[in-house]
Amino acid sequence: MILLTGLLLIAGMTGLFENFAGQIQVWLFDFTGLNLLLDFSNLLILGMALWIISRVNDPMLPARFAPLSRKNALIGVAAGIGAVIVSSAIEYLSDHYLHTNLAQDSNTTMVLPHRVDQLALGILTVAILAPLTEEVYFRGIVLGWMRRHWGMAWAVALSSLVFGVMHLKWLTPGGTGGMVATAELVAMGVLLALVAVRTGSLWTSIITHAVNNFCAALAAVFLAQ
Repeated sequence: MILLTGLLLIAGMTGLFENFAGQIQVWLFDFTGLNLLLDFSNLLILGMALWIISRVNDPMLPARFAPLSRKNALIGVAAGIGAVIVSSAIEYLSDHYLHTNLAQDSNTTMVLPHRVDQLALGILTVAILAPLTEEVYFRGIVLGWMRRHWGMAWAVALSSLVFGVMHLKWLTPGGTGGMVATAELVAMGVLLALVAVRTGSLWTSIITHAVNNFCAALAAVFLAQ
């Protein structure tokens, strides 16, 4: 943060800020630039979260990187596929009865790939780094901290609420569709928390998350074609 602030001050004093801000805006509306930016931020957060978990010897943490058994791997895959099916049904019902546009919004999300040549980078971002980072942070740190202070039920509910709200769907696309998408993400957070707690391993919730996001990436490419 200190380094970034210093660079921004230098850019502002030398008149480069406008060009810098313009370049950032271009990157944010470009698939490759946005994904690389998200990959960098995910790696940064993942590194800090892993460092925190490695330093905390707390038996109250409900899930760590316990060895992944075949049973837990199958639970993760099944939960991920189930989440895709339920999510698709919710989006269909919402679009049909509430006149939202969730299916279209999901498929036009900038971070998702829309061409075959974008698939590798898109999968790296949304199906590998994002699940790793978000599970270590939300189910590895936030869930454990909240469990210590408020118990398991409140920890699952509150960590899932934070997970849903921080995806900013209530802001973009906003409106009724944004509220439905946020509720959908909160429910996904509950599922991921229950999977992590039930198996005691973050690997299982990572698999669930990765399967869900992988299917979303494939659907975006397939429907775009």
